[in-house]
Amino acid sequence: MHNAPAIIDRFYELLKVNDAERLAMLYTPDAEIIRYDGVASGRREIEVYYRGYLAGRPGLVLHQIDKIRDHGDVLMWDALVDSDAGVLQTIDVVILDDDGLIRSHIPGFRGYWGR
Repeated sequence: MHNAPAIIDRFYELLKVNDAERLAMLYTPDAEIIRYDGVASGRREIEVYYRGYLAGRPGLVLHQIDKIRDHGDVLMWDALVDSDAGVLQTIDVVILDDDGLIRSHIPGFRGYWGR
């Protein structure tokens, strides 16, 4: 069994300190991040994805978690995230393995409020 709040907290701690390498270690070796513009497969591609993601969104800091749904190996949450460019309303869906590592991740934005 995994600890949903701990997984989510660690995710945002690593976003805040811009640590793409350790973010990639939250994923299984064969994990995927699935987006409309493509798929990042494996830890190396996931690390590259986060390097670009973090470079384009400086100053990411979790503002609040609005809702968490934890159902077995599926974990999803809505959050407000502060950034240097404004507030992002995000939704993330992850599928976890038995050790609490992410196998699949579908990230998304619901809204953005620029400064």
